[in-house]
Amino acid sequence: MTRILGGVALWTLIVATAACGDNIHVASDAAVPDGAAAVCGNYKVEPGEDCDDGDRITDAICDSDCHFSCGNGVLDSAAGETCDTAIASGDGSCATSCDDAQACTTDVLSGSECTTTCVHAAITGPADGDGCCPSGANANNDDDCTAMCGNGILEPGELCDTGITAGAGACPMSCNDGVACTTDTLMNPNSCQATCSHTQITQAANNDGCCPAGATTANDNDCLPGCGNGVVDPGETCDTAITTGAGKCPTSCNDGMVCTTDVLVNAGTCTVVCTYPPITMPINGDGCCPANANANNDTDCTPTCGNGVVEAGEQCDDGNMNNNDACTNACRLGPTAFRFNTLELRDPHVFVNFLGCRDVTDTQLVGFSVNNEILKAVQNDNTMPPDGKLDLSPTAVFRPLTQVNAASTPLDFYFADCTAPLATTSCVPGTLAPSSVTATNATAGTCLAPVAGTTHPYSPAITKPTGPCFSTTATTVTLTLAGIPITLHDARIAATYSGAPASNVVNGLLIGFISEADANATTLPASLPLVGGQPLSSLLAGGSGACPGYSDKDVDNAVTGWWFYLNFTAPKVPWTDP
Repeated sequence: MTRILGGVALWTLIVATAACGDNIHVASDAAVPDGAAAVCGNYKVEPGEDCDDGDRITDAICDSDCHFSCGNGVLDSAAGETCDTAIASGDGSCATSCDDAQACTTDVLSGSECTTTCVHAAITGPADGDGCCPSGANANNDDDCTAMCGNGILEPGELCDTGITAGAGACPMSCNDGVACTTDTLMNPNSCQATCSHTQITQAANNDGCCPAGATTANDNDCLPGCGNGVVDPGETCDTAITTGAGKCPTSCNDGMVCTTDVLVNAGTCTVVCTYPPITMPINGDGCCPANANANNDTDCTPTCGNGVVEAGEQCDDGNMNNNDACTNACRLGPTAFRFNTLELRDPHVFVNFLGCRDVTDTQLVGFSVNNEILKAVQNDNTMPPDGKLDLSPTAVFRPLTQVNAASTPLDFYFADCTAPLATTSCVPGTLAPSSVTATNATAGTCLAPVAGTTHPYSPAITKPTGPCFSTTATTVTLTLAGIPITLHDARIAATYSGAPASNVVNGLLIGFISEADANATTLPASLPLVGGQPLSSLLAGGSGACPGYSDKDVDNAVTGWWFYLNFTAPKVPWTDP
C-alpha cells in the first residue's frame, strides 16, 4: 500500500507508455472520408468499429473484427475470457452467483465482466455458524459439528467416549469399587453414556459380604458377633464402642486431595471405611481439573498453552513446542502472508501521443502494454543475470489472520523479497519498512468501492471486493523510485477471502490518490523516448499536455489529482520474519 506502484512497476509503466499507441479512441488526424469503408487493422477507430489495434488477431480488448472482445457473444478463451457478457445462458455465460451446494466450501464470484469466474475453496478450519464441520473439527470447537461417539474426544452430551482407551473420558468396562457394602452396576455399557453406579447396601442379607448399619448376627450372617464390644476384632475395621483414638469408627472422610471423591462406606458399623476414588470426569465447580480435561469443559481448569485445545485467551494451540510454525509457543497465531500474483491498473488509463492518442493500459503495441509489463514484474524474475527473486512483490501480512465478522487485526503491507519461480515462492520482508494499517472484516456487503464520480467507463471494469472480505485503514506515503518522488494519499487495500482459513484473496482492490501538483512535479527521465522530460501528469487524461479529449482528474479533500484503482489477486505464501 505504501509503495503502490513500487520500483519495477512504475518504471515499467513509464517505459510502456513511451513505446505504445491507442487502439480505443479516435485520433484527431484519423478522420474517415465520407463514404469510405472502415478498414480493420489500420490503427484507426473508424465508423462501425469499437477498437483497432493494428491487427486482425483477437486479444483481451479487441477482436479480429475490431469490436470489443468482451460482449461480442463469443467466448474468446485464448484471449483470457472465462465467459462473455453477451451470452445469456449455457456454456460461456457469465455467472452471477457461485453456490456449489457444498457446505464445506467458500463460494466466491471473482473478477468482472468477461473474466468472471467462480472460486470454490475448502473450509479447513473450525468456525461456529458456517454450516460446515471440517475434517479434524469436533463439537468442542465448532458448533456445526455434532458429538460423535467413538471419535476419541469427549464432547458435549457424552459421559465418556469409547474411543478413549484410558484416563479422563475413557468409558468404564467394569465397576468394582472394592467396597463390600456397595452394589456396583455398569450403566449403559459399550456406549458413550456408560457410567458406574455404587449404591450403598442398607438392607440385611446373608452372604453378600456386607453387614449394613442396623444389622446384627441375628438377621445377617455377614455381621461379626463382636461389633460393639470395644475391641477391634478380626474382620472389623473399627468398633462402634470405641469413642476416641485408635479403633474409633470414622463418621466422615477427607484426604485433602481435590481430585478425589471422599466416600464414607457402611457408616454406623464396625466395617465402616473411607474410600477415595479419583475424579476422572470434568465437572464444573468441584475444584478438580482431572487429567485430559481443559478450560473449555471444566471451569476448574485454567487455560494451558500446549495442551492442543484452544482455550480462553489463546489464538491457537497446536500442542507442540515448535515456535516457528503457524502457532507460536505462546499460543499466538503467527503471520499469514498473501502475495499479489496479479496486479492490473483499471483507472485511470495511461495515454501517449504517438501516431495519434494511444491508450497503452491494456492494449499491446510492439509487444508492450502497461498491465502486461506490471504482470511480468509481479510474476517473473526479469533481472539479468537472474537474482532468484520475483521483481515486484506487494505482500499483505496479517498479524494474525482472523476472518471473524467485524473483527480487526493489524496488517503490514510490504514490498517483499520473494523467491522465484512464482509457483513455489516464499517471502521475507524487503529492505523498505512496511506500512502498518488495520484490516477490518465484513461477512457481507462491499468492503471497498471507488469513490463516487471518480471513474471512467473503461473496460474491464473495476472489480469490487464483497463479503467475506476485509478493508484497511488509509495511509499517506511518499515514494522515491529511481529518483522520482510519488506521493499517494488515502491509500487502502481490500479483498475477498477465499477459503476458511483463507488460502487466497480475490477481487482485490488497491486505491490511492496522486495529487496533480505531485504529478506535475514528477519529471520523467530525459532518456525516455517520446516522453522524456515531460511531467507524469501528461500521461493521464486531464493532465497538462495529455492527449485524450476528456479528463480523468478527481478531487480528494479539495485537492485535484487522480484516484488510482488497481485490481489484484493474492494467494497465501510462506512467510518468515527476521
